[in-house]
Amino acid sequence: MRKFVTFCGATRQLLSVLFVCVSFQLPAVAMADAGSKKGGEWWAGYQTGVMTDGRAHEMFIPADVELVDAFLAGVIVGYERQIGNSRFSYGAEFQANAHFGQDGFYEIAIPAVLRYHPEKSWWNAFDSFAFALGGSHYSEISALEKENYGESRRNLFYWYVETEFKTRDPKSSLFARIHHRSNAWDTVEPNGGSNAFVLGFRKKF
Repeated sequence: MRKFVTFCGATRQLLSVLFVCVSFQLPAVAMADAGSKKGGEWWAGYQTGVMTDGRAHEMFIPADVELVDAFLAGVIVGYERQIGNSRFSYGAEFQANAHFGQDGFYEIAIPAVLRYHPEKSWWNAFDSFAFALGGSHYSEISALEKENYGESRRNLFYWYVETEFKTRDPKSSLFARIHHRSNAWDTVEPNGGSNAFVLGFRKKF
């Protein structure tokens, strides 16, 4: 009974996170519906990555990051739509990831996404930059997260930062991400979190 009550409470917290993320997107949705000349696009893809033992800020300093024997691989379905006539787009995605190596479980992540498309591709390589915020659910408590924090939980906040690289196919692209889980500065308890370097492929349809 105690486990069921704990699960219900964690589920409510995760749903609250998703509600807040979607609420922040509502003004953008209204702007896009009112003035966008471009319809929304669906896409599907896959990703794979390696976990690290570092904290989020250390992911941007390669010398401070140590890769560990824990990996993820998964599939993604997403939707994005241009915001008016701007160079921004908004959207959301659904991830189903398998974790293996040191850990062995599945992960469901549902973030809201804000993307920026530069007018000119930097160094003829970077075609867009994205930030996403939402929630992540693990089917089991991660041993890696417990090693890093001394404790953890199955449901945590989730965000990623992404750089996109176009291919010769205008409907396909590659991307690189930092995949992050945390309790958002003690917003939920107990503490926990993890980070991964992720590479992936997506195709619009």
